[in-house]
Amino acid sequence: MIATTETRRPSPWRGWLPLIIAGIVYTAILSVVVVLRAETSTDFRDFWRTAEHFRQTRQISSELGVHNYLPFFVIFMAPWTYLPLKLAIVLFTVLSMGLLALAVVLVEALLNGGLGRRPRKATLIGVALLLAYVHSCAVLGQLGLLLLFLIVATWFLVERGREWEAGVPLGLAALIKLLPVALILFFLLKLRWRVAASAVIVFLVLGLGLPLASIGYEQTVKQHKAFYKRAIKDHSAAATIAAEKPRKAKFNNNALPMVLRRLLSHVNADPSPQGTELYVNIADLPRTAIWIIYLALLAVFLAFSVALALRNRRPWPPDTTEDAAAVRAQFGLWCCLMLLAAPLVWTHYLVLAYWPLALLADRLEHTAGRRCRWCIAAVVFWVICAVLLAWPPARAAGAQLASVVFLWLALTGLALR
Repeated sequence: MIATTETRRPSPWRGWLPLIIAGIVYTAILSVVVVLRAETSTDFRDFWRTAEHFRQTRQISSELGVHNYLPFFVIFMAPWTYLPLKLAIVLFTVLSMGLLALAVVLVEALLNGGLGRRPRKATLIGVALLLAYVHSCAVLGQLGLLLLFLIVATWFLVERGREWEAGVPLGLAALIKLLPVALILFFLLKLRWRVAASAVIVFLVLGLGLPLASIGYEQTVKQHKAFYKRAIKDHSAAATIAAEKPRKAKFNNNALPMVLRRLLSHVNADPSPQGTELYVNIADLPRTAIWIIYLALLAVFLAFSVALALRNRRPWPPDTTEDAAAVRAQFGLWCCLMLLAAPLVWTHYLVLAYWPLALLADRLEHTAGRRCRWCIAAVVFWVICAVLLAWPPARAAGAQLASVVFLWLALTGLALR
């Protein structure tokens, strides 16, 4: 007999262990932080209390901190109220970080053709660029990481040719927060009817069906009318620009109309009772002039984004590497557009920029020289603006909004190629 020695193959996940361990440790630290803040300064507390009130009374109230969400959202969050608040927020934090990890894995599978034995430099760069906003989102108990996963899952399923399934996470994301509705328009422009139709069906069936089954027809109509007034009308770009004292004027809000009001008129960017006055305006223009400037900027962002989305529509999926890269950049462009066009953008919303950041990091890993100058500039500017989170005047002046604009510009260049 000839003796043979069996060689053990290293685990394909071994190279990922340092990142996995770092994620687990960070999640544990976050869990401690959110427990300490649970009763005082987390948005999850407001979600939980509003949902608890609904579960106990079958009434949806806007008096407990939840103003800008569809009635569906309160019912959607109700299962968390069967747990004590502190336990619920810990489990929600763990779930959110787990969904972030899944989003990273899905993006890696798309951009690298599968998972390698260790994370690529591009993967580490993409995660590092997002970390400041991940921390803000997780500490507040916000829903951005769930939305990020749903958006990434949508594109993952689209690239796998499963278009009916792809609309399901997109429709759910739009129900939780209206921002992803912009992506439904993107798929319509790309002639991906099944994705758009599936998303709209999910949006309507769950968005109307769940409230109808829970609170009845009259209350469903009443709650949607109240939502329209609070979230759509009172917080619209027009209301922000026209108001004597705009709502949500605090420096954390980096929406385009609010940033223009702060820069072009005398608006206090720290209006909280315990805050100090903070003004960053470089001019004091009439509000009509600010409105015209806003419409002009929005028209530029929208026109270029639509024009680029109309490219590479046939064949589908794209049959060349260059066309596939352009279509991926177009989707990233629209991920930026939904932030640029939103009338309300808290800084933790920027976790939704992970796909654009991952695309730039991937391009930097594979391309060198002058062809990457826009990508390098966008990444460097993003880092600078992430550092400026610590300086309220920079946030008030729109540093985070500017970083998204640079991302949009860089992806425009990639989509044109």
